[in-house]
Amino acid sequence: MKDRTKKRKFNRTYRPYFRLGKFSLGFVILGLILVISLLYLSQSNKMAVRGYDIAALEKQKQELLAERERLEIEASRFQSIQEIESGLKNSGMVPVKKINYVSTSTSIALNQ
Repeated sequence: MKDRTKKRKFNRTYRPYFRLGKFSLGFVILGLILVISLLYLSQSNKMAVRGYDIAALEKQKQELLAERERLEIEASRFQSIQEIESGLKNSGMVPVKKINYVSTSTSIALNQ
């Protein structure tokens, strides 16, 4: 009876350790490789999609710049016609009602 009631000494040299066998270590390594591969594929896919998005946005940018340039040219053309018309009104000129053309068969043009 004394043996059961005897207190056990605490062993200070006890060190818990974790051990893996060859088979379990293979599974752990295979799992890590699989996780790293999936992360790499995911990142590669994201970069490819972003590349396509950037190309589409660049194309849209070029189209918008071309449209802007066309509209600026059209606006300047309209502005110049309006400027000419307003200049004519301000100068006091009137439109011509009948235009007289000189033909080459008349003697007036041949005398010179």
